[in-house]
Amino acid sequence: MVIVGEWRMYDDGVARPAVQGLVGGATGVQLAEYCLVDSCADRSVLSAEVLNRLAGSSSAPPADPIFQGIGGSSEFVLVDIVLEFTIQDGPPARVRGQFAAFTDPTATDLSILGRDVLNHFDVILSRRNNEVLLLAPNHRYRVEGE
Repeated sequence: MVIVGEWRMYDDGVARPAVQGLVGGATGVQLAEYCLVDSCADRSVLSAEVLNRLAGSSSAPPADPIFQGIGGSSEFVLVDIVLEFTIQDGPPARVRGQFAAFTDPTATDLSILGRDVLNHFDVILSRRNNEVLLLAPNHRYRVEGE
């Protein structure tokens, strides 16, 4: 399985690695969303805008309702969603579960794909070759010298 992303140019003029997927909530709404590929993020999290557009039910986190990151602390809720990614060689890949979603729109305008999802893939981010690839079993990579 190969999920192909892209180096996406954001409003601040910086290209960042992202993959596009469909975010589906309990109401049946599906939204196309680019998710920042962030191998330093422990968990995946949806932006507050996506949370509002899903308009589904959410629940409070079990303990500490704060996410701590490089930009400080942010409150969040949990939502049951399905992330669906187009793959090169077969049916879509689906990840189901309870994901975090920021409640504060100023926390970030990006949804983030963190290690809770990325650990299931070999992640290749090559700015020089303009590649963003997530590889799952039956696909592998090899590093070769020239």
